[in-house]
Amino acid sequence: MNKFKEQVLVKLDLTVLVVSALAAVLAAVLKLRILFSDIYFMSGLALVCLAVGDILVHASLMTGWFQHQRRGETAEEYQARKINVHEVGSRKNRPLHWDKFSVNSVLLGVWLIVCAILITA
Repeated sequence: MNKFKEQVLVKLDLTVLVVSALAAVLAAVLKLRILFSDIYFMSGLALVCLAVGDILVHASLMTGWFQHQRRGETAEEYQARKINVHEVGSRKNRPLHWDKFSVNSVLLGVWLIVCAILITA
């Protein structure tokens, strides 16, 4: 939990929370609830998708799968360098990579989606 707390950018998150809450109140006053709800929901989905993309970029899912024989390389060297498909799980299974961008994108994305739901309720 301490590692999670270190990765949260508190000032940025609080600023976005306050601004989005004030904009939601403004939307209720101006009777533009649906418009703001749509904007919040799509922004929240975009942030969550960015976080998932960032996590998958660091997952190295295709590392070593598309190996081709190099020029001057013998068949034995090529076979030794190739990754055995049955051992891939043991090499690639590691914890998810959560950096500051991923954590904050998920937190803000979920907040915006919740705001979008609350605005229209």
